[in-house]
Formats: sequence, C-alpha cells, structure tokens
Amino acid sequence: MIHFDVNVITQFIYACSACLFSFITIVYVRNMLAEITNNIAYKVLGIVGVPIHELSHLTTALLFNHKIVDFQLFKPSRDGSLGYVLHSYNPSLFSPIANMLIGIAPLLGGTLAFIGVTKWLRPDVFDYFATYIELSNVLNGDLSGFLSKLTSMLDIILFSSTNVYLTALWVFVSYSLVVYSVPSKADFSQSKIGLLLIIVIILLLSMLMPSFLESIGGLISSLSAIWIAIALLHLVILLVTFMAVFVTRLIFQSGNRP
Repeated sequence: MIHFDVNVITQFIYACSACLFSFITIVYVRNMLAEITNNIAYKVLGIVGVPIHELSHLTTALLFNHKIVDFQLFKPSRDGSLGYVLHSYNPSLFSPIANMLIGIAPLLGGTLAFIGVTKWLRPDVFDYFATYIELSNVLNGDLSGFLSKLTSMLDIILFSSTNVYLTALWVFVSYSLVVYSVPSKADFSQSKIGLLLIIVIILLLSMLMPSFLESIGGLISSLSAIWIAIALLHLVILLVTFMAVFVTRLIFQSGNRP
C-alpha cells in the first residue's frame, strides 16, 4: 500500500527549509561584504573561493564526460563575473541531472575546502566543532544550546593563543571559500530542471519505499545542519568585523574634523 509518513515528510520539508535558510544567510554575508568593501576588495576576497567554485564546476563536468570549451578559474570582468566554465555535451535523458550536479558542485567543493583549511590552520576550531556541537539540535528545536556552543567557538577563535596572523589568514580564506561557494544565478538556472526531476524521483521512490524519504531527509538534515553552523559562524564573525570597520571609520572621521 502506498502511503506517506506525515512526520517524515515534515522533517524532510524542515530540512530543506533549513538548507535554504543557510543559503540565504551565506548570500546575505556576501552582499554585506560587498557593501562594506569597495569593488577591488570584493574581488580580492574571491581570490581563493572563486577558483574553488569554478574548479568544482570543471571537475564535475569532466566526471560527466562534458567537453570543456573554455574556463577561467579567476578572471574579474566588467559584467561582475569573477570566473567561468563553459562546457558542451550531447543531450540525453540524464543531462538535466548532470547539469544540476555540475551547477551545485561548488556547495560541496567549498564546504570540503573550508573543512580542510580549518583542520589545517585552526585545528582547535575543527576539533571543537566536531566534538561539542550537536548538529542535530538545529533541526529538533534546541537552538539555544546550539547557539551557546557556537558562541563558545567564537571565543576560541578570537581569544585563543593561536598566532593572530594565522587566525587572520584562516578567517580570510574561510570567508572566501564559504561566501563564494553558493551557486550563482546562472548555476541555479542551469540546475532547476534537474532539481525538479530529483524532487519528482524522490517523491515517486518514497511512494514505493516510505523508508527512502526518511533516509534522504536524514542526509539533507545533516548537510543543512552543517551549512547552518558554518553560515551562522561566518555571519557572527562578519558582524564583529563590520563593527570593527564601523568604529574605525568613526575614529578616523572624528580625528580628521577641524
């Protein structure tokens, strides 16, 4: 008999919503960075994240046997783009899904790179994140405990004995990786048909195998929880940076007054 478990469907929708929230948070961070920095600084911030973004597209396109027409891992242009990958392929029934995976590949590439850089430059932050932050709390309503642990992590970042230059390098690189890992409008446009097909396939499989939806929901829950943690962490750091820039500007402005 075909049926849906309402609780599983609710959890699945909640997980997808949480994932969407994390994307919106990252985009907000990126827009805020653009507002508090000038155009040159904004491009400089992409010097690490943009190549990883485009390399994720490039690698995934090659995995699906697409022909690479041209690519630039980092090349700022007047239209606002910082890099691109142009590829061609022979259309097939699987093409929309392949294009979807190519389009969202920077999410995985940026996240993996962020984890690797954190493990390398700030292993104390990585260990605390892995040991003490219960990501499941994000999706079961216990946000107070999660935010408390996130605040403790911020204390570790700002007030640990780690070399301040190493911390500054980690903040810069991780900013760049996470902020530029969100797919662009063009990436999402390329992915929308594949995403729709994936949703239809998931719903059909769930009608035949209700446990499949639960498994997929659990996977999305874990991924979205990680993304929310990273997004909120960077949002907090960005707010601290914004306040520092704001106070510095006030000091310089007051000092320049006659």
